[in-house]
Amino acid sequence: MKKHIPNLFTLGNLICGSIAVLKISQEGFYTPYVFLLFLAGFFDVLDGAVARALKVSGEMGRELDSLADVVSFGLAPSVIAYQMLSESLPASMEWMKYLAFINVSCAAHRLAKFNISSDQTTDFSGMPSPANGLFWGAISVAAWDVYANTSSAYFYTSFSPWIILFLLFLTSFLMVSTFRMFSFKMKGGLMHNKIQLTYIITALLLPVITFIIWHSIFAAVPIAIVVYMGLSGVYHFGKVRG
Repeated sequence: MKKHIPNLFTLGNLICGSIAVLKISQEGFYTPYVFLLFLAGFFDVLDGAVARALKVSGEMGRELDSLADVVSFGLAPSVIAYQMLSESLPASMEWMKYLAFINVSCAAHRLAKFNISSDQTTDFSGMPSPANGLFWGAISVAAWDVYANTSSAYFYTSFSPWIILFLLFLTSFLMVSTFRMFSFKMKGGLMHNKIQLTYIITALLLPVITFIIWHSIFAAVPIAIVVYMGLSGVYHFGKVRG
């Protein structure tokens, strides 16, 4: 029984992602059910931690984890982007909303590549799919938060279809790229973890900043993912030069 305990958390990830996909497709991208993607992310972290603690890691768990991640951090973001494009594209360009499903294709490719790679133990080659899922989920959470707050309606209405498409192609490309992105596995002293520490400090300050500007702490999350992308650029080119 012990070896199946981590898989229960993985299945929790899958169930959360599946319900999120269903409710987003029915209610739009600003449904509170997008919070389930954060719960899926929590289960995704927990299954690996429990597997290591119980010393029951194996191929079954790895494959099941990837299948769950495709739904929660690939399909759900695609449905979010699809809904956002459906609401913002003019009728003559409505066909472009189907481009949203490029994202789930890239997530599936990224997860398959991760499963067979041996060079992603200390950092990542391409953006991890959970970061993709949390990015799109966070945009929806921020939109949901602001949707009921008319004093901050600017945030909700400021996304043009071109911004959405740009973010769609950026996140999709980063997942399948060979761009090195830092992880939070810190080794050595403070000087060896400057990128991680800079990110942590910035991420802690962002909720205060977004609350002042938009009266929403949730808006900090998608911005935090963008900061992660930017600092990973510093990390990547520093690694190349090094």
